[in-house]
Amino acid sequence: MIALVSVVCLALLAGVSSQIKFTYDILSSFPSTMESREGYALIGSQFSEGELAPVKVIVDTGGKETGLAEKLANLPYVSRVSEPMKGQQNQQIVAYDVELALNPYSLEALDKIPDLRETANAALAQAGDAKAADHVWISGQTADQYDTKETGERDTRLILPVVIGLIALLLLLYLRSVVATAYLVGTVILSYFSALGLGWLVIHYVLGADAIQGSIPLYAFVFLVALGEDYNIFMISSIWRKRKEMPLRDAIREGVGETGGVIASAGLILAGTFAVLATLPIQVLVQFGVITAIGVLLDTFLVRPFLVPAITSLLGDRSFWPGREHLAKKAKLRG
Repeated sequence: MIALVSVVCLALLAGVSSQIKFTYDILSSFPSTMESREGYALIGSQFSEGELAPVKVIVDTGGKETGLAEKLANLPYVSRVSEPMKGQQNQQIVAYDVELALNPYSLEALDKIPDLRETANAALAQAGDAKAADHVWISGQTADQYDTKETGERDTRLILPVVIGLIALLLLLYLRSVVATAYLVGTVILSYFSALGLGWLVIHYVLGADAIQGSIPLYAFVFLVALGEDYNIFMISSIWRKRKEMPLRDAIREGVGETGGVIASAGLILAGTFAVLATLPIQVLVQFGVITAIGVLLDTFLVRPFLVPAITSLLGDRSFWPGREHLAKKAKLRG
C-alpha cells in the first residue's frame, strides 16, 4: 500500500511536468517593475518590439543582385528591413538589420531564425550561388538565443542518459545488485519529474509565471539526481549491512531509523538553502530554487523513508540479486 500510494502521488505530479511551458526570453528573468522592462514595453507600444533587438542577416552576394531585402520585407513577421550595409574590406558581403513584428526574445521569434536563413539561402540560390548555405550568416540576440536553445536541448538529450548511466554503473559496482540498482535509479528519476511537475504548479499558479527558463530542467536534474542517489546509497548501505545480522524487514526498519535523522536534517538544510534563491529578483534563480527545494523535500520525506523501503520489503531477497548474499542464501536453501 505504501509503495502504491507513493508511486501514484509521484506519477500524478510527474504527469504535470508535460504541461510545462518554456521560455528563453531574457527580459522575463527580471521583475516587471524593473526599468529595463518598462523601457522595453514603451518601445514596443510606440514603435515595434523588434526594434529593441533586430536580427542581422549577412550574406556574401558574390557581386550578384539577390533581391534579398525585398524578400525579407515580404515575410509576414518582419516589421522593417534596413538599407544594405556593405563590408569595409569585402564590398560583396552585405548585411541587413531585420526588425521583427513580435517580441524578439519569444519562442515564436526564435522559431523564425531557420526561416530567415532559408529565405536568404533561396535568394542566393536564385542568383546563381551553388553554395548558398555557406554564404549566409545570422546574428543578433534572437539568433544567439536560438543557438542557446538548440544547444541546450541537444545537451539535455545527451547529458541525461550519460548521468543516469554513470550513476547506475556506480550503484551496480557498489551494491552488486541489478535489481536494487534498477529501482533506486527509477525512484530518483520519478522523483525528479515529480519535482518538475509540483514546481510548475507553484511557479505558474502561485508565483504567476507564464513559463520557466529552458535551462532549468537540466540544472535541476544534475542536482536532484546526484543528491537523491547520495541519500539512496547512505540508507541502502545501512540496510545491506544490517541484513547480515537480522531478517530483511527488521534490517529495513533499523536502517531507515538509523539514517532517517541524518537524511532529514541534510534535506531540510539543502531545501532551505535552495529556497533562499526564491527571494531574489531574478526569475531564473527563483524558479531553479523552487524546483530544486521541492525535489529535495520529496526525496527526503517521501522517496527515501517510504517508497524505497517499501519496494525493498516487497522484493525481499530478490533485492540482492545477483549479489553474493542472494546467491549464498539460495545455495543454503538448496542444501
